[in-house]
Amino acid sequence: MTRDDVFERDALIDRRAFYLQAAFRALLDATARPGEVAELPRADEACAADAAEAGLLAPTVTVADVLLDAATSVAVAGQDTEAARVISRRTHALGAPVETAPYVLLPCSVRGDEASAAVASLTPGNLLDPQLGATCVVECSALVGAGPDGSRVGSSSGEAAASAWRLTGPGIKDAALVECDRADVLLARIGRADEFPCGIDLVLVDRAGHVVAIPRTTRIEGVA
Repeated sequence: MTRDDVFERDALIDRRAFYLQAAFRALLDATARPGEVAELPRADEACAADAAEAGLLAPTVTVADVLLDAATSVAVAGQDTEAARVISRRTHALGAPVETAPYVLLPCSVRGDEASAAVASLTPGNLLDPQLGATCVVECSALVGAGPDGSRVGSSSGEAAASAWRLTGPGIKDAALVECDRADVLLARIGRADEFPCGIDLVLVDRAGHVVAIPRTTRIEGVA
């Protein structure tokens, strides 16, 4: 090999590759251990700028970077086309209606009846193709749970009252306790009563980059 055959490494491409690898691993860990809090890598300036333009949290865009590509589609619930346009530009995913999109982003600004209706309308897939059930990335102002070492981690901005939820099912030893401010979303998920293998998956994420996965196999109960 001659000197002319050696290519210089691109530092920017390297940083993005490492960022995506770390984000993928965090999301994989969260999915493998439902109810446990994982931490996403810190978003760079470009990610933060795109998030601000889309009206989303930077960690939400990080999750979108991992989940989306040109082979899938996405909806941003309760938002105009600008938010979906920013996400599509960044990930190359096509825009789609909330009712049919395999991936849906639910911003902090979408709450109450509007959020409940969005969750209720998500596609559960069908018995022949249950993998078509939607994944909904839900932004939280408060999200607290157990980290990998068992300690309580998370954040709370005080913008909305948090409530406690007990999670049980595959991947959870005994039960996991999660506190968040998205009772609207979790109650709507309970109310769907999807029959396995159909259903929807939730990914809760906060401003600090904490993430909790609630797969369709996970049972949710409110804690008084």
